[in-house]
Formats: sequence, C-alpha cells, structure tokens
Amino acid sequence: MKIPVIILSGFLGSGKTTLLLTLLQESFARGLNPGVIMNELGKRDVDGYILQEHTGTNVEKLLDGCVCCSRKEELADSLSALLKRRPDAIYIELTGVADPEEIIKLLQESPLRERLTLHYSVTLLDAENALEYNSRLSADKQLIHTLRKQLTSADLIVVNKSDLVEPETLWKIEKVIRKQNKTAEIAFTHYSKINLYPLLAGIIPQEPSAPAPQRAHHDFKGAPLKRINSDRGSIAVEEAPEKHNASYSQVAAITLTFPPSGARLLSRERLEAFFQEWDGILLRAKGHIQLSEPEPVQLVQYSGMRTTWEDSRYPGSPYVVFIGINLNEAILLERWSALFQL
Repeated sequence: MKIPVIILSGFLGSGKTTLLLTLLQESFARGLNPGVIMNELGKRDVDGYILQEHTGTNVEKLLDGCVCCSRKEELADSLSALLKRRPDAIYIELTGVADPEEIIKLLQESPLRERLTLHYSVTLLDAENALEYNSRLSADKQLIHTLRKQLTSADLIVVNKSDLVEPETLWKIEKVIRKQNKTAEIAFTHYSKINLYPLLAGIIPQEPSAPAPQRAHHDFKGAPLKRINSDRGSIAVEEAPEKHNASYSQVAAITLTFPPSGARLLSRERLEAFFQEWDGILLRAKGHIQLSEPEPVQLVQYSGMRTTWEDSRYPGSPYVVFIGINLNEAILLERWSALFQL
C-alpha cells in the first residue's frame, strides 16, 4: 500500500502551521499515525516546535533553505527515513517561498513513487494581503512565479483570514485564483478552520491488505461536490535530473539573538514598533522570547502588519527569525542592537 502524502504550501504567514496542527489533532483522534516534515527558511525551528509542544509529534525538520531547490535532495532522504516509521500518512509543510510543483515531481520519481502517492496538494492564501503580492514582491520575479505555482498546483486553495476583509475582496481573490487554476476547490475561512473530512477521506491505519486511499471531492464546508472529471493528472517527470532555478532570489531569513538578559529590556510595544519600522521589507517574523521573569515565555509572530503573542514552554535561548525582501543585514543588526541600549 502506498502512503498518502498531503502537501501544505502558501506564502509566509498564510496559516499553514495552524492548519497542520488541526490536521494532526484530527488524525490522532482517528487513530492514525502521521509523519510530518517541516521546512523552515531560517536556521531556527519555530513551527516544528509549535507542533511538538501542542501534539507531541515527532517532526522531521529541514531548516535554513527551501526543499524545492537548495535542499531538495535532503527532502528525499527525510521521506525515506520517515517511511521506516510506517506512517499512515505524511504531511509536508513547505516554507512560504517554496514551489510545491517541484515536490510533486519528486514524489513521482523512483524510488519514492513506489512507496508514496500524492493525496492532496493544499495552498493557503492570506486574504488580507493576497491581492498585494504582485506589487509588494515585484523585485523578486522568481518569487512571483513561485506564488503562481502555488496556485496552479493545488487541489484545494484555502483563503484564510477571510473574516478580516470585505466580501468584494474575496470575490477579487477568487477571480485571481480562477485565472491560475480553474478546477481547484476553494474554501474561505479564518484561523485555517476547514472541514477536514475530504483531506483525510480514505486514509486509514495501515493493514497489509488495505486498499490505496482514494481522494474525495467534497465541499470543504461539508456538502459533497460533483466529482471533477479532469483531475489534472500527474506532472510529467524526466528520468534524468532536472536543474531547477531557485524559487526566490530577494528573500532572506536572519536570526536575531538577544544579549544576556536583553529580552527583559524589551516590552511588547517596543518589539512591535521595531517590526513596523521595517514596513515594506519585513514579510514575516517569529520567535520565542521572555520579556520579564514572572511572565511566561512568549511565542511572538508577525505577519501582514499584525503581531500576535502566545504563551509557550520553549526552554531555549530567546531569538526572533526575521524574514524580509532585500534585507540589509548590517543595518538590521545595528538597529536590533540599539533596542537593548538604555
């Protein structure tokens, strides 16, 4: 029996980890043994720790690069290692600048195609920012091309944070989606909450004679959809190694560390103001910090001009991963150091 694979893609801050978290919780409730691969652009693991903290899941982590290009060979190794644990399904969360089509091709290459089958390719969009991607990221033509690939390769497109925009904006987003992908199912939601039944349909605990899982076509709000006749088929794969250009060129991830006791000199307001200072450059920020001794460690996340805070049990040293376009690392580090000077 081939192991079903679900790929989660989407730009930075679109809600992939939140969806994966609920997907794992539902999988455990069904008695499934899922395997997880988490790809992070930065050198520090943030999202993988979130999954481990909330679900206890053992996560295969690929850090400091993108598995669709610079770390593609390592993804194949991670998948092979994961197969030894006999998972009932494998969930792959890609970094926000990854091209999922390259991962789909990898699954169709030998020897992985004998062991794995693509069950669903899911792309998430941030409804607040999706319409601005082309203008805001215009300096990185490769990234714009990748964001289109995230749409064209998807079976399901989740328009997340839909509650934060007007209905007219959602209509425009749907129009953009249909220009790139005429057959994908579309779900409008918030907090990445969708009907998980279609994603998990046909995935059952492994048995020697169990049939291969079949993809279900349902409304992700619950009602069945008419089956799409053109399943888009598999992507043609060349047996010879194919050179693939990077999925981005102007995006960089820089890990900002704290001086001894430095986090205690910060307040939430000062850190949020620092994020806002990099408007137009900062795409995503996330990390773990402790602002003061009585207060618990905080998971801080910045995305789309919004900053959120959440209690965490992270035991390590404080840090923030700063992801931006056309970053000047020297200036960034200089401004970061200035935050801790009284």
